[in-house]
Amino acid sequence: MNYPEIVLPRLRYQYCPKCRTELIKKVINDDNIERVCCPSCNWVHFPANAMGVVILITTENGIVSILPPNAPKEYPAALPGGHGEYGESPEEAAIREAFEETGFNVEITHFLGWEFKKNMSYPGPMINFYFEAKAIAGGIRDSEEGRVKIFALEEFPPISPQRGGSKKTMELYLERIKN
Repeated sequence: MNYPEIVLPRLRYQYCPKCRTELIKKVINDDNIERVCCPSCNWVHFPANAMGVVILITTENGIVSILPPNAPKEYPAALPGGHGEYGESPEEAAIREAFEETGFNVEITHFLGWEFKKNMSYPGPMINFYFEAKAIAGGIRDSEEGRVKIFALEEFPPISPQRGGSKKTMELYLERIKN
């Protein structure tokens, strides 16, 4: 089966996951897009884009940072974030990720924006949502993502260029508070 290059190898089915028939490609809708489908049970493969969220959390004392253990010394900071689970809204994912990675229960205060990233490696094409949130309960709790620390905005450490979502979220936040 010849899948488009953008479809991750782990999503390139050869056999129907329902009935095990060898899959074919054909146009099934008026959109004229050739899709992978089963000639036996009519299952159609619609690979989905991954969803990611990044959250800038504010507290009375500043902005919550994650200091990943493997971060370069010159770029020690990141913002909490991660993948949305299947069936989870971006807001639900942001609230869950904030708690999992920092220990704070949050309330989303601003939707900062979104962008589509056409990653050709894991996790594949991804829609990222960027949020600002306010800590409303809980408290600092380190996680597998790293140590959690609060910094005043003017003292916030540099974010690595490898942390595109964190950098984008911070840029959007700074733009919002400037206006």
